[in-house]
Parts: sequence; structure tokens; C-alpha cells
Amino acid sequence: MASGSRARAIARLFVFAVGSWLVVARAISAVLSGFPQRWPSTAPHNSRWARLGQRCLGIRVRRVGELPPPGSLVVSNHFGYADVVTIGGLFPCVFAARHDMRRWPLFGALAASGATIFINRQLKRAGARGVAQVAAALAVGATVLGFPEGTSTDGADLLPFRSGIFQAAVDARAPVVPAAVRYVELDGKPITAENLDVVAWFRGEGFLGHVLKLASHRSVLAEVRFGEPFRPPHANRRALAAAAEARVRELRGMPPRHEGTERGATA
Repeated sequence: MASGSRARAIARLFVFAVGSWLVVARAISAVLSGFPQRWPSTAPHNSRWARLGQRCLGIRVRRVGELPPPGSLVVSNHFGYADVVTIGGLFPCVFAARHDMRRWPLFGALAASGATIFINRQLKRAGARGVAQVAAALAVGATVLGFPEGTSTDGADLLPFRSGIFQAAVDARAPVVPAAVRYVELDGKPITAENLDVVAWFRGEGFLGHVLKLASHRSVLAEVRFGEPFRPPHANRRALAAAAEARVRELRGMPPRHEGTERGATA
């Protein structure tokens, strides 16, 4: 990383850190409000924070398709933490995240202070509690953004969608909106398999080192494509997960999954 690029990264992340806590301060009445109303109250602030993240990481977003209706479960493929600000800045939303996100520098503390719903896929009871919270958020009109692959990847293929979070949409009778994110350009040049890891976080690199590397670049062009909502009533979570996964694959331009491929875990 060149010295100028490092200086750019440090300056951007400093602005992001300060600006993030200013967003939290502005949202303090919503953050301190009771559940379940806290979720729709904090959703606009979450989106404001994500747009700040877009600016500080140099991410410009090109949207294709209609935005999700309020009270939807939005499910997307997952390259890493950049997806949160890339998609989350497009509409007021609550984030559904892995429980270990609490330990991430900056992101974790901010998530814990806001309206993020943590889902622990390692403990059945804790996972069920997180899914119930997603259902409660949907029921009061909050839009929830989740990544049912369960982890970030290089995007070469789509991992089978875990069905647990879809139970929330079944229980709340909420629309499910498939979304597909991809990163198109880095500093004005096409993103390829060779430089995708600048934006996508899938190689096990430390979080802070990766975000410094990303912030050192001038600009990133991302594209987010939205499909038509799957409207309730839904048959069951597994059928809903399969339909959403198939639609995200289509939005990504991927072939259908082979019928013999094992489906994802429950949570």
C-alpha cells in the first residue's frame, strides 16, 4: 500500500468512525426505545450510516430493479462486510448478522449499539431466538437485510441458502425480496478474479487489515439487482429458501443448482 493510499485509508476510516458515532448520537432516542418499535425506528439511521460507509469506502452503487417494499425480508449473496453498506444504503433496513460480528473492530460496536439482529447459528436455541426477532421486526414493518449463505465467498458460486431466516418471513407473512450484489470496477478498471479480494472478504484476512486495503483505493463501482418479491402466504421455509436462492442465482447470471446438491443447514 503506497503512503498516499495509506493516508487516504486512515483519513477515510477516521471520518467513518467519527461519523458513525454521530449517526448513533442522532439516533439515540430510537436506539433507547423499546422493542419491537426500535427496529423500524432505527432503520432510517442504519441506512444513513450505510451511505456514510459508501462514501468513506469510495463505493458507488448502481441499482437495477425496484426497491423492496417496507416490511420485507431482503436476501442477498455475500462477498463480505462491504455488502452491508452497499445494499443497506439503498433503503431503511435492519441488519441480520452473524453473532460473531460483535467482535469486529468498529462494525461490531456499532452493530451492537443499533438495531442489528444477531443470529447464532452454532446454538439452536440462540439461533431460534434470532429468527424470532427477525419475525418480530418484519411484523412491525421493518425491512430486514440478511445473507443466507451464512458466510462470505468469492462469488464464483452461490452457497446453498440456509433456511432458518426464511421461517421469519413465513411467520410474519412478509414479502421476501431476492437481491444480487456484484462489484464491477475498482479505480475505474474492471474487477476480476485477481483483484476481487480487495473488495470481497473471503480469504481469512484480518478485518482491520482488509478494510484498510479497501479504503486505500479511490473508488469501487457496485451493482445491486433486485428481483420481484415473493409474496405471502409462503408454503414453508425450505421451499421459500430454495425459490429465493434460485432467483438470486438467476440475478447473478448463474446456472440453476443441480437437483442433487445438498441444501443448506436449517439456521
